[in-house]
Amino acid sequence: MKRIYQIIIILFFLTSSNCSNGQSKQECLDMLNDNLLLLDNFLHADKYEPSDLRDLRANFSDLQDLTQNDSKIDESYFFPKGYPPITKYVYPNTLIEVRFDRFNISNILGDGYNFTLDFVDNIPDAIFKVKKIYFLDGTIEGGEDISVDKIISPHFGHQTLVLKGTKPIKSFDYSMETNLSKEIIYEISTAGQTIQTSAGQIEIVHYGNGYVRVKVPESMRHVIKIEAENAQGHKLSKVMSGNGAAYKSEYLRPYIAAIKNAITQLENDKITCAEAYNKFSYEQIIADLQRKENSLFLTEYFVSDFKKASIVFWDKTQVDRKHYLRNSVDQSDGVPETFYERCACAVAQDKKTELFGIIGLDGNWIIAPSFLKLTPNWGNKNLFRGQPSDEEKSYEYRYDKEKKSLTKM
Repeated sequence: MKRIYQIIIILFFLTSSNCSNGQSKQECLDMLNDNLLLLDNFLHADKYEPSDLRDLRANFSDLQDLTQNDSKIDESYFFPKGYPPITKYVYPNTLIEVRFDRFNISNILGDGYNFTLDFVDNIPDAIFKVKKIYFLDGTIEGGEDISVDKIISPHFGHQTLVLKGTKPIKSFDYSMETNLSKEIIYEISTAGQTIQTSAGQIEIVHYGNGYVRVKVPESMRHVIKIEAENAQGHKLSKVMSGNGAAYKSEYLRPYIAAIKNAITQLENDKITCAEAYNKFSYEQIIADLQRKENSLFLTEYFVSDFKKASIVFWDKTQVDRKHYLRNSVDQSDGVPETFYERCACAVAQDKKTELFGIIGLDGNWIIAPSFLKLTPNWGNKNLFRGQPSDEEKSYEYRYDKEKKSLTKM
């Protein structure tokens, strides 16, 4: 019996020495071969050719002439008038939320600045000042003494201003100064072309056959874009975009040689599966490569072959200081202001209790803060919808301007 236990223990150690994490020797060899194939694909990634580009184009064949040679976005589609800026009254302060990306960016930037995301990207560094406030009671406050605390919102393109005071506002003038990075356009002439920029080198890996593939430092991912035009000068629509890691061959070749050697050693039982796994698992390889990675492939696939392609690059070392003047009505259809002007009042929130009420043109409470929610129904004259603090549902209310009272409908 003792001899049987000894044999079982010996067999246990033999099998344990050739596996890790439940892997058999064959599974470990399969893992090494899979990783070898992965590294080989990384090594030859610059020779990539899409196999299904024809099918992609077929689905978008009628789009190529729809987009003209103009890279400006139609911000009115995403941010229609009547949306913010929102003026909120939180007693005793006024909060105004401005969405910079609702500017008519095309007109502001002009032909020299058509890469509009560059503009938005610089907005958080803007110097913002309120120049003049037009109150609903007809009074005006102006000059450099207007007290404004600037708060940058975590939301894309938003900024919130806090003004001291509670008087309802009809509109306000404000200025904004910001730096705009220069946009430089490099025309692509052939595959193998190298473009030197202030942010790093751009290598043209593939040019033609409906797609462009470039290799750039990872840090340049968000400062370039690829555009293509047909023979008529129309910008071609993109059917797909892609990016993938680009690792240097001097990192990959030693790994490939080491894995080939590990396969031979494992087959001849010169190393254990555990040793191979600890050195050459997928997780180990990727983690090591990512520590060394400094470039990637960016690829744009277009609806057809193109006549001309270009790299658009934001040069952040070359900037223009820009100054803009705006009035808040530029971003509004006037409905909230008209509603408040009719009832000579505005919804406000008490900072301490967080309950809502209504203030008059002088900024004092007309309806004490007693609602969990209170919003104007913009399309209905003198109508509000509110949920009292002691109720479970909301009701419609009519506001009597003369009696300064709310009546439940």
